Amino acid sequence: MRENHSYFATLLIVALAALAAALLLVVALVVWLAELMGSIIYPCLLLGILFAALAIILYKVSLRDIMREIDERLGVIYEVMKLLREGVEWVKRVLFSTTRE
Repeated sequence: MRENHSYFATLLIVALAALAAALLLVVALVVWLAELMGSIIYPCLLLGILFAALAIILYKVSLRDIMREIDERLGVIYEVMKLLREGVEWVKRVLFSTTRE
């Protein structure tokens, strides 16, 4: 069990280092493009649009099916819970109904 913690810590450190490297790469790219274009706004807009397009493409290619499957599973859970609630309400009506005559 203790070994799993050291693997997790190592993976966490590697993931944080990769994230820092990616952020530094983006910042360096923005600074370089700002030097070429003479403005900081245009490179930020350009890279923002580029990353937004990349996110949309990744969603459409890989995540759409996963999100649809999760939505279907949540729909099934919702239906089961609705039927369960209706069953509980019916049992409460049958067992705890007071008939006054």
